[in-house]
Amino acid sequence: MGEIGLDYYWLKTPEERANSRDFFDAQLSLAEELNLPAIVHDRDAHRDCLDIVRAHPGVRGVFHCYSGSLEDARVLVDRGWMLSFTGNITFKNARRAPDILRWLPLERLMLETDAPYMAPEPYRGQRCDSTMIARSAETVAQLRGLTRDEVEAVTLENGKKFFGIA
Repeated sequence: MGEIGLDYYWLKTPEERANSRDFFDAQLSLAEELNLPAIVHDRDAHRDCLDIVRAHPGVRGVFHCYSGSLEDARVLVDRGWMLSFTGNITFKNARRAPDILRWLPLERLMLETDAPYMAPEPYRGQRCDSTMIARSAETVAQLRGLTRDEVEAVTLENGKKFFGIA
């Protein structure tokens, strides 16, 4: 089910944010009731997103374009969630991602483009497309001491399992 979640970048008022939290909570309840995985969007709302996810222990899914802390990543992985990363992990100012990617169990890793946004270096600022995901895989490979082929194989299998096409 998704993409669902919280985006406080665009929602500025307390009322807008409260409404968004209520909708997200209801969507996770529905995912739980229907036994569907959730694809979660979390932008500038880490604490509230995590609190709502914690209130739904039966829901599993993936946090897309993960930008939270290592501590929050540990909580999510312990609850069976996957974390997905985009081209922003290749940016020089990607401070949190390297430590998370070194720690993250490979079976919990997914890669995505988030096209047309989040183009990796050296394409930053350009329109992102699916061919650029290889740059993200290269970054993960360097951080983990793996080959790009190994990272691509693992993330392909993870995606197949997540979407039930394995």
